[in-house]
Amino acid sequence: MKKLISNRILKYLLVLPLAVILYGCESNDTSTNSVYIPQPVNKKVLVEFYTNAGCVPCIAAHSYLDQIKENVGATKNDTSVIILSYHTKYPYILDSLYRANIVQNQARADYYSVNTTPQGRLDGSNMDQFSSSTWGAQINAEFNTMRYLNIVLSTTYDDLLDSGTVTANITLLNALPTSNTVIHMVITEDDVEYVTAPNGVTNPDDVMRYMITGQNGEAISVGQNTVTKNFGSAPKWVPENLHIIVFIQDADTKQVYGVERVKVIK
Repeated sequence: MKKLISNRILKYLLVLPLAVILYGCESNDTSTNSVYIPQPVNKKVLVEFYTNAGCVPCIAAHSYLDQIKENVGATKNDTSVIILSYHTKYPYILDSLYRANIVQNQARADYYSVNTTPQGRLDGSNMDQFSSSTWGAQINAEFNTMRYLNIVLSTTYDDLLDSGTVTANITLLNALPTSNTVIHMVITEDDVEYVTAPNGVTNPDDVMRYMITGQNGEAISVGQNTVTKNFGSAPKWVPENLHIIVFIQDADTKQVYGVERVKVIK
């Protein structure tokens, strides 16, 4: 009897790893339906997205940007697209994410003369009326333009104090065509709960929470730079969902010369 039980246990132990392997392969195959392989690109690009909780046409734009975040091949290299989403007052002035930081949301909308939604700016340039094909083509073309900067980011974060630091190491790769450059350091949050959003976009990503360097940025003469800033987290923010985006922009021409993003808590 003991021998029979031992044989059964042995048989079970031999079969179990095979079952786990087969189940694991099947699970991976069904959850990964895309054969998308990112293509090499010259640089990362910044999409500044202007949206509103009452904007019905914004739903499609959100869906497209979500595809980029999910890395399914919405562009030729989704992982090289950095998205920064501002909520505006058009058409629903009671948008709570706009009202959470009216001064900075409105300042960036005014900077680009945004008075309707959805709108996008790609490395500072107008992306025209939204369509996935139009925006995708513009992003793919921007990947291959001049790479001016290399930005490497690091963060520290204290859970007890809800505060931290972000450090940007910036290296100039090619001479900038203009000189009125500023650095922007921006806290964003993913999966922000907004259950009362009139258009039904209830968990938006990449939401601008706070511009550490102010809505106008801080002047910087780009060469070999190291910039460190302190930041804090508001009580309603989820630290695990926070990122910091750093980008260098010409304040006059609006051209963005380089961008990078890092998680607050890795």
